[in-house]
Amino acid sequence: MIVVGVDGTEVSQKALAWAVREGEVRHTSVHVVHAWRFDPMTDLLPGQQIKEDSTALLEREVAVVTGRPRSDDISYSSVQGDAARVLHEVSEGADMLVLGSHRRGPVGELLLGSVSRECVRHATCPVVVVPSGDSD
Repeated sequence: MIVVGVDGTEVSQKALAWAVREGEVRHTSVHVVHAWRFDPMTDLLPGQQIKEDSTALLEREVAVVTGRPRSDDISYSSVQGDAARVLHEVSEGADMLVLGSHRRGPVGELLLGSVSRECVRHATCPVVVVPSGDSD
């Protein structure tokens, strides 16, 4: 199974598209994950609404990449918590973890974002970081 983290950005759509293609090549399933946080002291929406919005985001992301919101080879989960921790936990036992990388200028090409860095540091499976492909 290939696990891919998404956050609703174009960069994460590229990572999802890469993961879906890789899943087809490897004849394995893809599990799409969106991590979300809820702080009852500061969030205006109730936690259940945030979870529902997260699930809707997952369905949209899969539909954008595959042309349909559901597939036998693609599953997804919306998980409350820190993105790096959630991705680490969900990817345990996976064949691969796929993430998108936001380009941060010339120096940023040499650095990973905090989520990518933590996932690379702690993952128990290979991690693929798909670049944004943006040009400055």
